[in-house]
Amino acid sequence: MESVESVFAGGDAADRLASLGLESEPLREVVRRSFHAFISCSPNHPPLARGIWAWAEAVRGLREYTLPKGLRRSDQNNYSVVIDEDRRIVIAVATGDEATGIAGLTPSTRAVKGNSVLLAVVANQAQLSLFSADELPTTPQMAGNDDVREDMATWILLIHRATNEVRCELSLPLSMGTDGRINAWHERIILDAVPVDGEPMDIVVPDVPDINVDVQRRA
Repeated sequence: MESVESVFAGGDAADRLASLGLESEPLREVVRRSFHAFISCSPNHPPLARGIWAWAEAVRGLREYTLPKGLRRSDQNNYSVVIDEDRRIVIAVATGDEATGIAGLTPSTRAVKGNSVLLAVVANQAQLSLFSADELPTTPQMAGNDDVREDMATWILLIHRATNEVRCELSLPLSMGTDGRINAWHERIILDAVPVDGEPMDIVVPDVPDINVDVQRRA
């Protein structure tokens, strides 16, 4: 598949965010809150707590920023996102690798993504006309999720905690590798990194895969 990645940074990033009804500073505040949640955990917390808590606080912050703008939240199939019906966009949150927030490199998600993200990527591909109808990858059905429609574009607020800063971007995923991680993007809006106060630290983030819960009615 031919790469069609577009990267926006600086003033161009601000203009592109404005076209989506968003601003840079509130998104960076979401990232800042996520980092504070991450470092608030102690060695006595379970190993996965940091990653889950940081992700949860980012989702909370994103919703507190966007819901007053008229967006709505959705948690169907444990796929926690915000939805802009007017612009037909969905925004999710994920942890990215060390290439996150750096123009000229191609980031990937750190954790394996589930069926909900896979379906969103395929929907993005279809809208961008990157494949003919018979070339689109086949995907499992996401039963019961009528919130995220096929005509919606899914963006991801990608966050990477580095030694002395947290890098971030709002990007439109284009494909997933065989390892279940997003590995290509149609657009990337690079946000200014959030500096980390205090002594530099090496942060090891555990991979937390998407959780798909199969709920069945009892006989």
